[in-house]
Amino acid sequence: MKKTLIVCADIFPPYQYRLNDGTDIGIDYDAVTGTLRKAGYDVDFRIGLWDEVSALFESGEADAMFQVQDTPERLEKYFLSDKLRDAVTEVVTVDPALTEMKSYGELSEIRLGVIAGFANGEEIDSLPVACKCPYDDTAALLKALDAGEIDAAVCDHGVRCFVSEDSDRFMAIEALTYKRPLFVMFHDRDLRDEFNAAFA
Repeated sequence: MKKTLIVCADIFPPYQYRLNDGTDIGIDYDAVTGTLRKAGYDVDFRIGLWDEVSALFESGEADAMFQVQDTPERLEKYFLSDKLRDAVTEVVTVDPALTEMKSYGELSEIRLGVIAGFANGEEIDSLPVACKCPYDDTAALLKALDAGEIDAAVCDHGVRCFVSEDSDRFMAIEALTYKRPLFVMFHDRDLRDEFNAAFA
């Protein structure tokens, strides 16, 4: 085996999460760690809140971070893999009247829940900061939406269905649903190329 890589990601079930017994599992976890093992590496996986794992990667302590978007800033500083998968992002609400929204600009007039420090794409990220209410994770977003603290929330469809026992209560604003390509991010170009070759 080659060296052990430190690989990190945020807690985002069903894509990557930790069971009560300490076992790491998930769709993206399996794809990324399996690909790196196929390329000949051992993997030391670290999972936590977005701010924690992004700081781990940015400090250089972690070799790779996955389930990230290709923002201009990241493309300038790091090396991104071929596309891991597309994420389906929804803006959900419990207010039937809001499901009629047709443009992202309308979101600036309501209280919009977002995950703190998370990039959601230009349409959401460019909205005024004043309309956004940050929360730690999707479960917290949905709880705040249920409690009336916010009017709508930006969620990954798969995560929402996984963490909510009553996911049908939350209605997607269909006109605002979009796909985001996700990648694995590396500090080292050669490591990225090895990953791509094994992933293909």
